Amino acid sequence: MRLPILFSIALSLGAQTLLYEIKPGPPGSRFALEIHKTGLMSGKKHLFLFERFEGALYYDAASPETSRMDLLVETASFQVKDDWVSAKQAKEIRAEAEGKDGLEVAKYPGIRFVSTSISRAGDGFSVQGMLAIRGMEKPATVHVTMKPGEGGTLRFEGKAEVKLKDYGIKPPTAALGAVGTRNEMDVSFTLTGTPRR
Repeated sequence: MRLPILFSIALSLGAQTLLYEIKPGPPGSRFALEIHKTGLMSGKKHLFLFERFEGALYYDAASPETSRMDLLVETASFQVKDDWVSAKQAKEIRAEAEGKDGLEVAKYPGIRFVSTSISRAGDGFSVQGMLAIRGMEKPATVHVTMKPGEGGTLRFEGKAEVKLKDYGIKPPTAALGAVGTRNEMDVSFTLTGTPRR
């Protein structure tokens, strides 16, 4: 999986803009999808954690609104982390999620978010951008908070809500409809940006 680094964007930004690379590894780093159940299983949720991702953040501390972010997540790298199902059921959930009615990982190897604008919002930032899942790009808004970490790193957390049907995913049902799935899916992440030397 290779992510084109946004050098063309970097050239248009200010002199104080730094490039931060985003990769798995730092403790607590994660990219997750949460899909909530309805009906007889209301209150339960599927938790998918992705182990492979990479990104680039161009950040200007003096003018955060001019920053840009590009994040690519490898769809096939997810693990089912449901603590309320058996190991066999977890395998079945993964098979369904990675198949043609889910993420269809064989055909669409990546989930990608590219920011288009950033504005201050409360204790963080509202990041507008384009989110691509299953090859379909839709506008998405991510609320992000950020704080400095060790060694000049930046640690940021974000969350957004997207609709499964917007990306051609039909919310699965079972037991003749007695068990359902919300159309809304929660996307969340905790990432660390390391300055490129």
